[in-house]
Amino acid sequence: MLWVINGLIYGFFTAVYMLFNQHYKINGYVLGIWRGFGICALFLPLLLFYPVPRDWHYWLLLTVQGLCIGVYDSHIFFASAKFGAGPTSRFMAVTVLLTTFAWWLITPQKFLLLLAEGDVVVTLTLILCGFSFCYWQMFDSEVSYRVAAYTLPAVLALAVMSIITKYIAIEAHSLGQGLTYYLTVSTFVSGAYNAFLYARQNIGQKWLAVVAKSTRKAGFFLILFSSMLIVAKTMALRIAPNPGYVTALLLIAPVFIYVLNRQNNITDTLSVKAGFAMIFFLILLVLTVNGGYGVAE
Repeated sequence: MLWVINGLIYGFFTAVYMLFNQHYKINGYVLGIWRGFGICALFLPLLLFYPVPRDWHYWLLLTVQGLCIGVYDSHIFFASAKFGAGPTSRFMAVTVLLTTFAWWLITPQKFLLLLAEGDVVVTLTLILCGFSFCYWQMFDSEVSYRVAAYTLPAVLALAVMSIITKYIAIEAHSLGQGLTYYLTVSTFVSGAYNAFLYARQNIGQKWLAVVAKSTRKAGFFLILFSSMLIVAKTMALRIAPNPGYVTALLLIAPVFIYVLNRQNNITDTLSVKAGFAMIFFLILLVLTVNGGYGVAE
C-alpha cells in the first residue's frame, strides 16, 4: 500500500506543478532550466555517498529520462500559462492506458503469469477504461483540439518517463542511489534540453530573464516542490506492480487543481458526479492490486 500513499502525494504535487505557471506565466523553457539545473545542484553533493553506475545501459536510461523530462516540463509550463492548469490536465488520462499496456508489452513473461488469472486481467482492464472514461467526463467543457494537440507530446513523454523511472529505481543498487542519479543526471539533461531550446528561441538576446528577481523567487519554489514530486514518484513507481497504476493515482491531480483554484476564486468547470465516479474506480484499482489476487504486473 505504500506505493498508493506515495502515488497520491505525487498526484498532489503534480497539481501544484500544473498550477505553478498558471500563476507565474513565465517562459516554459526558463522554468525548465531552473527545474533541471536547480534540482541537480541541490542534490549534487549526494553523489559522494553512492557508487558510480558502470552499466552504460543505466546511463542511457538516465539520459533518455532527462530528455523526456525536458519535453514534459516545457509543454506543461507553456500550456498551463496559455490555457490554464485545468484544461492542461484534461488530456492526461490517455497516459494511464498507454503506460499500463506498454508495461505489459515489455514484460511479456510476467504478463503471461497475470494472464493466467483471466478474471483479474479483464477486471483491471475494465477498471482502467472506466477510470479513463470518468476522468474525461469529469470536465463539463470539451477539450479543445489546440490543447490536446499541444499536450500530446507531454502525454507520450509522461508514459515513457513512468516506465523509465521504474527501471532507474529497480536497477540501482539501492533506492538512495537511484534517487540520487535521477535527481542529478536526468535533471541536468532536462535543464540542458530546455537551455538549448531557450537559446534557439532567443538568438542574439541576453539571458537576463533567466535570473531576474521574480524568476529567482519562482525558481526556488519550483525546485523545492519538484524535488518532493520526484522522490514521491520514484518511490511509488519502484514498488508498484505496474507504472500505469501509479499514473492512475497521479491523475487525481485535477481534483486538487479544482479545489485549489476555488480557494483562489479561479473558475474551473468540473463535474462532481464524474469526479466521484473516477475516485470510485480508483478505489477499485487499489483494492484489486492490493487484494491478494495475484497482481504482479
